[in-house]
Amino acid sequence: MATATKKSPSPTSHPSSTQGPRAASVPGRIVQACEAIYRFLASLKLAVISLATLAGTLAYATFFESWYGGSAAQEWIYRTRGFALLLAFLGINILCAALIRFPWKRRQIGFLITHAGLLILLAGSYWSIKTADEGQVGMVEGDVKHQMVRLDHPKIRIFPIDPDTNKPSADGYELDFRPGNFAWGPGNPIPKTIFGRIGDVFSAPKDPKVELTNPDDPFKLVVKSHLPASMLTLAHEPDPRGVPMARIRPRIKAPGMPRARDVFEFDLQNWFKTDKRLYRAVKGQGPAQFVFLYVDRPELIDDFRNPPKYSGTYGVARFRYRDRSGKARSREWPLDGQAERSITLPDSDLSTTFVGVVEIPVEETGLGRTLGDATIPVAHFRVKRGDGPEADYYGWASLPMIPNLIPTGRPEGPAHRTPLVEITYYLPPDLKSSGRFGVVEVLGTPDKSLYYRVFGRSDTGRSEVRASGPLTLGEEVLAFGGNPNMPMTLTFRVEDFLPSGVEKEVCEPISLPKGKMGEGIPASLVEMTYKGETREFWIRRSPSLEPTYQRASFPAGDFEISYDVDRKDLGFSLKLDDFDVGFDPGTDRDSSYTSKVRLTDDAMGIRDKPFTITMNEPLSHRGYTFYQTSYQRQQDPQTGRETGQFMSVFQVATDPGRTTKYLGCLMVVLGAFVQFYMRAGVFTDGGKRERERAAARARKAAGRDPPAPETTVSVVTESEELL
Repeated sequence: MATATKKSPSPTSHPSSTQGPRAASVPGRIVQACEAIYRFLASLKLAVISLATLAGTLAYATFFESWYGGSAAQEWIYRTRGFALLLAFLGINILCAALIRFPWKRRQIGFLITHAGLLILLAGSYWSIKTADEGQVGMVEGDVKHQMVRLDHPKIRIFPIDPDTNKPSADGYELDFRPGNFAWGPGNPIPKTIFGRIGDVFSAPKDPKVELTNPDDPFKLVVKSHLPASMLTLAHEPDPRGVPMARIRPRIKAPGMPRARDVFEFDLQNWFKTDKRLYRAVKGQGPAQFVFLYVDRPELIDDFRNPPKYSGTYGVARFRYRDRSGKARSREWPLDGQAERSITLPDSDLSTTFVGVVEIPVEETGLGRTLGDATIPVAHFRVKRGDGPEADYYGWASLPMIPNLIPTGRPEGPAHRTPLVEITYYLPPDLKSSGRFGVVEVLGTPDKSLYYRVFGRSDTGRSEVRASGPLTLGEEVLAFGGNPNMPMTLTFRVEDFLPSGVEKEVCEPISLPKGKMGEGIPASLVEMTYKGETREFWIRRSPSLEPTYQRASFPAGDFEISYDVDRKDLGFSLKLDDFDVGFDPGTDRDSSYTSKVRLTDDAMGIRDKPFTITMNEPLSHRGYTFYQTSYQRQQDPQTGRETGQFMSVFQVATDPGRTTKYLGCLMVVLGAFVQFYMRAGVFTDGGKRERERAAARARKAAGRDPPAPETTVSVVTESEELL
């Protein structure tokens, strides 16, 4: 009879028999997840990923620094959150890889030393990123410096001007400024490192503005754009407070030249900015002279367009006055042979006496360059009405905007409160004695009308008007040449005209080659507001280690502003006694620099201790190391010429994490050394016991019990290893 027997299920068929009650619970899953994370953090896979990522980042950083400079590499790579996160992952991986092997065996001593060294090295590197600092110190012989210039930490300094002394006050404002190492401004958002400022990368405006001041500051300063490498130039902009100016471009073409070339080498030389006292600007190039004039009255425009037909030696005076009926009249008076003679102006009771023509020197007054000549011809007259008092009147050659009746400065003033006549004195330019072959004059008016006239030599050698007429912007005018007698041609055109404009310093970007991008001079466009008035201007860092200031003027007061850098006090001082530059024989190429300095540190009781700093012998004190890196040739600020003095430039660096990094490197080398020699048999039997244990496990797996002595040996081996 068959008997059915009930078989109980196999233990492996019950799910809870293998997983256990803890595994099925939520805490069990959390523990398992934590164990999985812990094993992943200690895994070789993460180590390979972290090391490969770090190696790739460092390789890219090397090229990045060579292209854009060390400051850009610090900003975009080394000081970013992403790089800190990468170092943190690597440190966690190293720590977990060591902890997961606890309890450690004696043969793992080298492994532990190596991993501990890596952790110390990472900690030292992070500490260096946070605390290391560097800068420069520049000194000429005799200077004493106790600060280092931190070029990578820009600041904007602003000092109010004392209205009583016209000097900057001692109490100023220091604004922190972090513009970055790349250009930004209108239409160009502020560059953001993705890892470094992940919260701002998507919110950078296309027209950024960075406000540096606080609401409680007496003024407001906003940075509108920034250039990491700039060139200083001049811009000409309309401004009701300015002066008349024009851009006149003369061009010359000689026989055989394929095309005409500019007379002036640089574009800025084409700008003619008038003097507000004279409304005249003059520039000469070779035997030609170019003049820009400005007048603001119709009669003066008529005088320019219709000069007298014949001027003689002393010129012609043109009088404008009102006759007895009040009608406007004019009268021309050729002055040759008329000295000390008098005339009565037609239909009036006005009489005038010609005293003579005097030459007023202007070189010492600084107006020689503005006028183009060393003297100004001035016609002197005495004018009276009927039997009234006489007054001195003056006609100024080529300067129609200067008043004819000059105030005397005395309390009673001139004899005539209101001018009786208006005198225009016409005297053509003296081409013969000056050696010029021609003069080109351009006249501007308030309504932006332009006129011109060209003076050349006549057959008799006297000056005469060769061409004249109205002018439009961009119109090319032939001034000289274009005929068989003069094959060389001179043309000109007016490219821009501002009846009232200002000339202001602006900065333009320049492109530096890779490897030099970190050596540019940065500049920023700022907007400053003070008591309701706003000014926009460029500020540029000084090319030397000393700050330069520029004035910002407002109706309510003035300020001095500087794009400067942080200046950190060292706690001690250095005095440069002697600086010597060595040059290669027979060349002007420098080969060595040597500075002899004296160190003073009152806190350490050091007074004038001598040191010599060369390219291979730095000076170290209080954690600061001074390296002799370069020098600068000094220039006279007035003339721009070299003075023959040199400024010795030291690179100054401090790194509190250096010792920690050196210790970590030493431990890594020591750990590798210990690991290698432990594997080589210094602390083992060359792997004999490991091979015996492996053979015993293989026999046991085959179903054969090992002999007792082998078991005993195996147990002893385990005991010894635990010891």
